[in-house]
Amino acid sequence: MSKPRYKWWGYIRGVVRAYPELKKEYEELHRQSLTAGMSGMPGSGGISRGTENIAVRELPYTKQREYESVRRAIEMTKTMSNGSQRLRIIELVYWKRSHTVEGAAMRAGYSPDRGKQMHGDFIRLVAKNYGLMDQEGK
Repeated sequence: MSKPRYKWWGYIRGVVRAYPELKKEYEELHRQSLTAGMSGMPGSGGISRGTENIAVRELPYTKQREYESVRRAIEMTKTMSNGSQRLRIIELVYWKRSHTVEGAAMRAGYSPDRGKQMHGDFIRLVAKNYGLMDQEGK
């Protein structure tokens, strides 16, 4: 039985690879500035509601979707019985870029074939969260 070929596979791999940078960018947007306004003019400091300003700042729409898709896939994977090993494979392949899928699988204590399956499961989960897969998973 042949495996399905997805047009979006490479795109989602890029989204997963970019996650650490998107996470950093997202966290920067939501970090409150500790710099005090130094203007001597009354009312010249602009909006002085720091918490409200943080709450309304978001990443651009596409980046926000990409970030949320991976973040949700990570959270869902953590709930699996072998979630930490699955995430270790993703970390070594995409975020540290130190291993192939097969090498990361062996490092996590799995066979190369099982590692490929776990890798594929994660990529499909991100794609589903992004909205690229229909209900049947195709």
